[in-house]
Amino acid sequence: MANPLHFTRLALAVTLFQVSPAGASELPTGSSTQKAVLFGQTMDVLAFRPPDCRLRAILLVMAAKDRNSGAYRDDSVPLANAVCGVVFSPTFPEKQFPTWQYQRGGFPTRNNELPAAALVKPLEQWAWQETDLPQLPIILIGHSAGAQFLDRVAAYASADEAEIILMNPATYVEPETDSPVPYGFNGWSENIHQTSLKHYLSEHLTILLGSDDVETTLGAGRIAQAMGQGRNRLERGQWAFAQAREQAYRLDVPFNWNIDIVPNTGHDRGGPVRSDSFVGLISYTRLLLCRHSDGVAVGHLVRG
Repeated sequence: MANPLHFTRLALAVTLFQVSPAGASELPTGSSTQKAVLFGQTMDVLAFRPPDCRLRAILLVMAAKDRNSGAYRDDSVPLANAVCGVVFSPTFPEKQFPTWQYQRGGFPTRNNELPAAALVKPLEQWAWQETDLPQLPIILIGHSAGAQFLDRVAAYASADEAEIILMNPATYVEPETDSPVPYGFNGWSENIHQTSLKHYLSEHLTILLGSDDVETTLGAGRIAQAMGQGRNRLERGQWAFAQAREQAYRLDVPFNWNIDIVPNTGHDRGGPVRSDSFVGLISYTRLLLCRHSDGVAVGHLVRG
């Protein structure tokens, strides 16, 4: 059982996050490397700002297990140009952020280390400072290992994002209290696990799957919880969505998840990112976010 006192300290740490002041120079157009200081530590962030357009969104893109943030930034350029969104792809070096910190979000915590998922909230604040546009909606996008990371963010450390898009993750956080953290809420602090679970279900979250992503992943095959979710990423994504929808109905909470299956797409980096359907999904999400100020719920309108 996780230590409730530790989760209280974690919540306090996330609330009192530290972000360096924004730089005096404007974020340049095109590709660049920026520095974010979070909790006193410097993180390289690969950026792209499209030229000659008024920014409409901030796209925080999380790389897969190769941690190649530069490649993911570059792959996202057509998407950024299509929706006029600035891309920030933070670096999570494997030496500093091993599998339990990245794919599992840093949960369950070890040796009082700050979970990597807790960095997302100050990273969002930093992105608003860099663009000097705090009203911009933030969309979190993760592929494979990066999607696993963002699913833990959604479940255990959500921040101020407007939408989370998970592309082809190998595992999910199950919306129930039987499976242990980081695959469920068993072991989460008992005084908040029900609240966290309900918040997780009401997150504006889209699962984006490739129709051909049907190979059994070797790493996930060693994890009993992963195999219980399905034989491959396509099955697990559909299973996770169905389980979440059923649980939301059972708990009588708003269900803001969506699912979309991209045809003729496997697991390779950039496949769904570059696809026309993904650009269309983000474009539609952007328009809905513009309406969000009028009280229209994004998750009830975006459909796969």
